[in-house]
Amino acid sequence: MATRLSPTIDGFLARRFFEPFIVCVAAFTASYLLGDIFERFNDLMQYGGLGLLGLEYFVLKLPLIVSQILPAACLAGALLGFALLNRSGEVLACQQLGISRLEMAAPVLLVAALISVFNFLLNETVVPMATREAHYLYAVELKKRKLVGVFADHGIWVRVRDGFLSADAYDSGHQELRGITLYQIGPDYSLRDIVHAESARWNGKGWQPEDLSRLTVQANGQVTAADSETLRIDVKPADFGMLRQDPEEFSLWELDRYIHQLRRKGLDPGGYAVDRDLKYTMPPACLIMVALGIALSLDPRPRNLGLGRSFGLAIGIGFGYWLVLGLTASLGRSGLIPAWIAASVSDLVFLTIAGSIFLFGEER
Repeated sequence: MATRLSPTIDGFLARRFFEPFIVCVAAFTASYLLGDIFERFNDLMQYGGLGLLGLEYFVLKLPLIVSQILPAACLAGALLGFALLNRSGEVLACQQLGISRLEMAAPVLLVAALISVFNFLLNETVVPMATREAHYLYAVELKKRKLVGVFADHGIWVRVRDGFLSADAYDSGHQELRGITLYQIGPDYSLRDIVHAESARWNGKGWQPEDLSRLTVQANGQVTAADSETLRIDVKPADFGMLRQDPEEFSLWELDRYIHQLRRKGLDPGGYAVDRDLKYTMPPACLIMVALGIALSLDPRPRNLGLGRSFGLAIGIGFGYWLVLGLTASLGRSGLIPAWIAASVSDLVFLTIAGSIFLFGEER
């Protein structure tokens, strides 16, 4: 009869994973912050962001950073924790007592499942609010940019020189506005012209519209069609960088609603569909990375790795995961593969690798 693990041993194995995991979260977060500081160093020096304002900005970015590094920290925590157990001979002792690899993995996988739930809740509550505030603080309070646009029911409204501009969406990657309506007003604030364009793309000097039409409102209220070939808007793509468009600034339901609004208006949501599906697939990556780390640590061939090699292996696998994820996400955003496939391929690939190693490995 196989030996059953006691709650004491379950707790011991869980702590052996969780303690290195916390250390890795702190180390990866510090490395990420240092990289971000060096990347923005010129702006911080120029705009005086090395004081309390800069400190507040980086504190507000912490939730997003933690949510992004959790899968890599889970993998490193599993590899380092079991490397310590292997070095002291405790894994081999458990196996000699008839304790299976699955029994040893169960308490660690339970902790990993809780981390995955925590990551999902973090992304749905704290991350959107903190990231929006960080974006506003950096652009408006630190760099002193003027807030020229707002969202209203997930549409864009911008105050321009002679009126107001409404747009259904802005694609920052292609520098393209979609579903544009320009309301031009006169000196007495009466509506003068209504200009509509299906889309407009920035060509470096101005906005190049497609399917442009114009309606002129006479003083007596009569509306007539007029010809128009140009769309004059005194805003540039940099001005739209102020708007809340980054997927990290949406919760899942907000992003899903935004995609629904775009599709209802006949617009292609583009990369937003991939970003929405990534919000489903990223939290389980924590559990998958832990499963992969356990499978490698309990297999006889790689389990004798030292702490340094285990950490290097974690970095290499983590880099491979982000490489696959970045490649498939790019293919999804370009429309070459469906969004759900682009978001889930990396998880499926590494889950298959973990399962294969675990199933076809040896108990001793």
